Amino acid sequence: MPVVAYLGPEKTNTHFAAQKKFGSSAKYLHAPTVEEVFRRVESGRADFGVVPIENSLEGSVTHTLDRFIDFWETPVQIWGEIEQPIQHFLITRPGTDLKRIRFVYSHPQALAQCSRWLDQRLPSAVRFETGSTAEAVEKMGSHAAIARRELAREKNLRAVAIPIRRENRTRFLILSLREPPRGRNNKTSLLLALKDKPGALHDSLMPFKRNKINLTKIESRPSRRKLWEYVFFIDCEGHESDASLKKALAALRRTTADCRVLGSYPVGGRS
Repeated sequence: MPVVAYLGPEKTNTHFAAQKKFGSSAKYLHAPTVEEVFRRVESGRADFGVVPIENSLEGSVTHTLDRFIDFWETPVQIWGEIEQPIQHFLITRPGTDLKRIRFVYSHPQALAQCSRWLDQRLPSAVRFETGSTAEAVEKMGSHAAIARRELAREKNLRAVAIPIRRENRTRFLILSLREPPRGRNNKTSLLLALKDKPGALHDSLMPFKRNKINLTKIESRPSRRKLWEYVFFIDCEGHESDASLKKALAALRRTTADCRVLGSYPVGGRS
């Protein structure tokens, strides 16, 4: 039975993403922070960890990116990914008049994703950030929370779907000390530290172009070591054992200050 650590309490989006991948046969451990998920995997207390990495509306989850930067030499690898749609609900007590709601509680990501709807429907309500959507339901009292419908059902609360104009999806990473499996279609995630010289970013991207490798994501983050120094996260198509990507990685290691493969793993299917 695999032990799976995930971010947040039960019935949060990360919890459901973990269950979607590992099913009912796994043992699940909730962790209060991204840092704790990494630690449980690093120490062997969990075989796998599940953390959010990016949302289609609000972009990257910086806590996850920064954990890879802070512990550059961590043995934890990206073992896989899960992508799933996100549907938010306004949770209230039955019979609550929306016009009388003064406070709305939720995780910062959920509040941001629903900000336009809140501006239109609850413009006077004060928004309070919580550590998770589950915590929001606990704190809402006679007011409102934004969370999954399942949290409303178990407490006999009312759940009203919040429409989002654009498709709302979140991508989650599966972390492990185990070697990732190879799939039919694969993705490789990299962390690059550039040399301090003119054209360093251009030089680091050229190996991908020469070897006809498609980049699906590139993002910079402060290195957290030196003022105004940045590192780059890159996702590209292919497996690190592919001939073309092997050539690109060899060139990257010559042109960058450091290049780490965070994982080479199967592309997650869309649900």
